[in-house]
Amino acid sequence: MGDERLTPGEVQLVLRRAAELERRAPTDEALSPAEVAALATEVGLSAAAVEQALAEVRAGALGEPRPPRALERVLGASTIVVERTLRGSADEVQRRVERALRAQLFRKQRDFGARSTWEHAPGWLPALRRALDWSGTLPLRDAHTIDVTVVTSGEGRATVRLAVDVGAMQRQVVAGASLGTAAGVAAALVLWTMHTPLPLEWLAAAGATAAGSIASVRSYRQKLTTTATALERLCDALEHERAPVSPLDLLFAR
Repeated sequence: MGDERLTPGEVQLVLRRAAELERRAPTDEALSPAEVAALATEVGLSAAAVEQALAEVRAGALGEPRPPRALERVLGASTIVVERTLRGSADEVQRRVERALRAQLFRKQRDFGARSTWEHAPGWLPALRRALDWSGTLPLRDAHTIDVTVVTSGEGRATVRLAVDVGAMQRQVVAGASLGTAAGVAAALVLWTMHTPLPLEWLAAAGATAAGSIASVRSYRQKLTTTATALERLCDALEHERAPVSPLDLLFAR
């Protein structure tokens, strides 16, 4: 290579393009964790970061990228992810997470060791408790499933990763838009039977469709914000090791 100098922008372009070409090159070669760590060291990544990343991959917390689905192109990613590094061993943090989720009326669905999945506790008692939550003490009621991963992150610390699938919320947007469309068609038919001018019929149909879509998207955005904030607040509680405040919540979570 020559001795010409590259600007920072040009450096980024070269590295990005080289990474793209590397991904295109077909290879069946598998690498050991030690080889991955060596490669990461060569590009300036710390051993601790590589070790944590390997632990998350082994736990199944990270998946290979996939093309976005149709709804994701319009509404954004279908998963909310919140991470926090906390004091304590992975086992201690895991126990704190489990206590907090049970207080939020969740139960463990699957246990894979470092990774677990949680769902709404079934039964009429938890359902009643969520329905009567006027004070907002159960802000995760719209998160029907939570994927939890806890891995060691250095000495005396652990990283918790909380992932909520909001695909069901996105499908509700489609349902709301569909109801709006149906209402618009019905309004147009009623106006047609009344011999209303055609432009007014189209205006009524378009207005009802737009109103249903806007209301559904607004509700989705609100639920998204509420769920993301609830996950952050849950991590805050874990960081300060706060226990569930209500014995009644523990009763309903069983």
